[in-house]
Amino acid sequence: MDQKITTYTTLWNLVEADENEHKLKDMAVLLLEAMNDWPRAGQNNIADFLNDLKDYFGQPLTIKTIRARKFDEQNAWQLEAGAAIQELLVISDRCYDEQTDCAKAINHILNHYNEIFRTVDFIAELSYRTAAEGGRSTAAKSGYRPQVKFDFDEMQTSGQQLFIGRDFAFPGDTVEAKIKILAADYFAGCLAEG
Repeated sequence: MDQKITTYTTLWNLVEADENEHKLKDMAVLLLEAMNDWPRAGQNNIADFLNDLKDYFGQPLTIKTIRARKFDEQNAWQLEAGAAIQELLVISDRCYDEQTDCAKAINHILNHYNEIFRTVDFIAELSYRTAAEGGRSTAAKSGYRPQVKFDFDEMQTSGQQLFIGRDFAFPGDTVEAKIKILAADYFAGCLAEG
């Protein structure tokens, strides 16, 4: 349960859960697209990705330094990632006057989503069992606060479930939800992505 976004996966989950349309979300999507396009397999750490970008395109990381890299028949994925970063910088310049500073633009995105992340302990995929499977017989409304127990500990806590993209979960449904648990400090360092 990190309380600071450091990975692609955490940022992607928060952007997916963000139901509002705004420029920081557009910028975050471009950052995620760039990370997805980057040729390094398994790239998940945002700081490592930014270091790779700087090593490849040069510093400071600007539209000019990205455009200076020419196609050499082997760098298509790097240039594709660079194009997404260029678009991110254009939006940043238009909306936040931060075109010349990629680090500042990325920090702006991360700060925004870190604020949202502080209101959530984690995002989970939940499967609601049917009554025949020992689960519910009625729908659960977003905001439902059942008891939560993790396999690795006897401690139970209460966990509010805020469904992403829907108001109700019916028996047999699988939904994504933002989870806020009552005893978050007790479980600090015990939960990991996946």
